[in-house]
Amino acid sequence: MPLLLREPEFKDLFTQDLPLIDVRAPMEFEHGAFPNAINLPLLLDHERHEIGKKYKNAGKNAAINLGNELVSGESKELRLSNWQKFLHANPSAAVYCFRGGLRSQTVQQWLSRSEYRCAGD
Repeated sequence: MPLLLREPEFKDLFTQDLPLIDVRAPMEFEHGAFPNAINLPLLLDHERHEIGKKYKNAGKNAAINLGNELVSGESKELRLSNWQKFLHANPSAAVYCFRGGLRSQTVQQWLSRSEYRCAGD
């Protein structure tokens, strides 16, 4: 399972040019991202929009439930496959999102439950 970085390790992301997976929606990525980041989103723009509306109208749990409905089955498997391929090619990569960290946490949880294993696991 990918490890959570502690504060002193953040500088390594930039000084060592480590590859990064930005799991934000494409629209967010286009507004700016860290160097060496590739956009492999958890949510597509339209999915993020729908989840945002649900969050505003029904709260966090309802939004999370909708997210799990929208990203399930084939779409979830395809996204997992893309993250796995990138991590196999870049075992030192880190996953990030910004804001509350729920998307990167979700991706890490899904990866840990899948067949994916980092080198050294």
